[in-house]
Amino acid sequence: MLFIIHPNYEQDRLNTVVSAVKKEISDKGGKILKVDDWGKRKLAYLINKQRYGSYILMYFEVDPEIIQEIYAWMEIQSQVLHQMIIRLEEKPELSEGSENPDSHKASYSKDKGRQPKEKVEKVEKDDKNLTEEPVKEKDEEIGE
Repeated sequence: MLFIIHPNYEQDRLNTVVSAVKKEISDKGGKILKVDDWGKRKLAYLINKQRYGSYILMYFEVDPEIIQEIYAWMEIQSQVLHQMIIRLEEKPELSEGSENPDSHKASYSKDKGRQPKEKVEKVEKDDKNLTEEPVKEKDEEIGE
């Protein structure tokens, strides 16, 4: 389940809301597998006149009959702007790290990224025609 909490809540109040959701799922016989706080993000469109929201991703197991009850309970919570419950066919492999899409930007490697543009130098041929040719850089060995 991914849900969005009102953006003006401090961390303590945000934790209280997440704890209430966990308690509700546990009271209905569910088991919490993982909670991932994605932080405050800009919404694609206004929800309850809000441009931002705090995203929480929660993995849990529960009987399918209980999902509608959890959804209805989430709907009446004023601090929750929006929620989406998705049924997964297989149990996900849960890692210790965050699954926040933005967290992968920090681990972005230069080797995996796009290659720098080739350096181009103008080469004069026959005084009148200028052409551009890529410059091949030589790897220099550092001598000791």
